[in-house]
Amino acid sequence: MGLTLLSLVTLAPDPASTEGALMPRYASGQVDIHNPSRVDVALVLAVDVSSSVKSHERRFQREAYAAALADPRVASMALGGGAGRVAISYMEWSGRHYQRVHLPMRIMSTPEQLATFAADILAIEDRNADPMYVQPTAIGNALLAAEQVMATLNVPARDYVIDISGDGVLNDGMGILAVRDQLLAMGLTVNGLPIEITHGETNTDRTALDRVSHYYEDCVIGGPGAFHLVARGFEDVRETLIMKLMLEMAEMQPDERSQIAQAWNQSDDGVVAQILPANMIELAPPGGSAPQRRAPADCGETRVSSANPFMIVP
Repeated sequence: MGLTLLSLVTLAPDPASTEGALMPRYASGQVDIHNPSRVDVALVLAVDVSSSVKSHERRFQREAYAAALADPRVASMALGGGAGRVAISYMEWSGRHYQRVHLPMRIMSTPEQLATFAADILAIEDRNADPMYVQPTAIGNALLAAEQVMATLNVPARDYVIDISGDGVLNDGMGILAVRDQLLAMGLTVNGLPIEITHGETNTDRTALDRVSHYYEDCVIGGPGAFHLVARGFEDVRETLIMKLMLEMAEMQPDERSQIAQAWNQSDDGVVAQILPANMIELAPPGGSAPQRRAPADCGETRVSSANPFMIVP
């Protein structure tokens, strides 16, 4: 597929330069069920390792992704579709020039292959004095890089999903809405795993704590069946990932995914909200009161002042 271990992805062209030339490269939901080479889900896992993510948190994230992919509930869902096969890639990202593909697209059809993929994630180690880990947060550039990884897949899929995680909003690189619109026009779905952290503060305002999840909901996710699941801190990532991967692998209606995601996000404790059994027979009902109306998140597309914190590159 032309990608080597630990390779750096070359950034895609500016969305503005390709406007009008986009085609739905990824035809989700239209795969020929008689095609023996098809996969059920093509999934690019794009993991934030920018400067806000400390070394022990990078390690924790890799352990969480490895544990989730090796979980039998995830394996059952991933391999239980009509094709019985999935394609997954794992990459990490930070600033506008830093996207690293650790594991190129790999087609898997057995729990053992998923476990091997998980072990390969677990084997990833930080490089000494790596500039990647002191960069700001360029979510738009990360999404473009993830699409290039998706483009290496040479078999059709039922669903094409970029799953991007992060503990902060965009503060570097390309504007997120232009990139997201480009990917959605190509037929991709973008799901989010926002990680809410308090940086040790004990009395953090709820609105401030939800800043990242609101940003992902309003500015990052999109496409057929798109959803986000909130991890309440890095210690919550593993359990949230198990639920998220199960939802992404399941052949479900978009509103069913949304209903489960809503229940998870409204719960005070994601684990208590329940990780559903692999058959997904019963949907988790939305809990608590209806969410309060709020102003849309600032996606950083416009410069409202000379001190705009988003620093968008033209």
